[in-house]
Amino acid sequence: MLNVGVLGINFKTADVAVRESIAKAARSLQGEMAVFFPHPVVLLSTCNRTEIYFGADDLSIAHSALLAWLRLQIEGSFEQRFYSYFGIDCFAHLCRVTAGLDSAILRETEIQGQVKIAYAKSTALPASMHFIFQKALKVGKLLRQQLHEKGASSLYGTLWTLTQWREMRILLVGFSAINRGFASFLLHKGVRSFAFCTKHVAAVNWEGVSVFDRSILSQWQSFDRIVCASKSSSFLISGVGQSQVIFDLSVPRNVDPEVGATTSLYNIDQLSTSQLLSYPDASERLLWENVIRLTRIFRAKSRRAQGIGATGL
Repeated sequence: MLNVGVLGINFKTADVAVRESIAKAARSLQGEMAVFFPHPVVLLSTCNRTEIYFGADDLSIAHSALLAWLRLQIEGSFEQRFYSYFGIDCFAHLCRVTAGLDSAILRETEIQGQVKIAYAKSTALPASMHFIFQKALKVGKLLRQQLHEKGASSLYGTLWTLTQWREMRILLVGFSAINRGFASFLLHKGVRSFAFCTKHVAAVNWEGVSVFDRSILSQWQSFDRIVCASKSSSFLISGVGQSQVIFDLSVPRNVDPEVGATTSLYNIDQLSTSQLLSYPDASERLLWENVIRLTRIFRAKSRRAQGIGATGL
């Protein structure tokens, strides 16, 4: 049996302030909480989500105990913000997360590494938890490959089709994985007239690419295309623009929404609406085909180990 569950919150169910308070409380799982919640856990905490994966013989009791602990840590009502999945549904959700299908920026790749790190940090996990994390990492990679082959749109492909990039002055704000990936995408397309803007200038080592600190943002109007993907908690761009096209991929936002009155401004919610979303059935079908197949294999092995015949899901 897949005796696994998850209790989580993400950008779809709560704003940044609520996510931050819950993330802080969840971190205690690896400290004093271990005394009151004697179950193995994997904590996946990013800017867009906090998810607590756990294993237990009785998932409903463990789930209730987890909520009770969080009530002691967090003021106000928050339970309605959470989602929960158990057994095969928990496995499917983890695969969806790892593949980037549940991300604010659809099919982003950074989450794959974040899941891998969260899993690696956890110890004394039961076989069922090792199974879902190891297989979810493989399924996530497989889904990206298969959907790419089927032509499902990616974030970078979406950005590329929404505006003209060639012969434009381009500024990538933040030396994040997203912006590094888009920079590689631009180079592949033959576009080289872009620059990075970051507060960690010394960390950028791209031959032939200009790098500025954040002081350049006082002159943001001098660029034609701007992509913001940084971890800043405040607006980096504000004021009146001209004919720029700006993509704000950050959470929280880096661009004052008022800028959209004088420029073409796209945020991650708008981009998510225009992505995959021509291939939702294909992605779900591929996901469940793999989840069901792998779950059958796991249950068959578990039954053989217990000397029981392997039938059904």
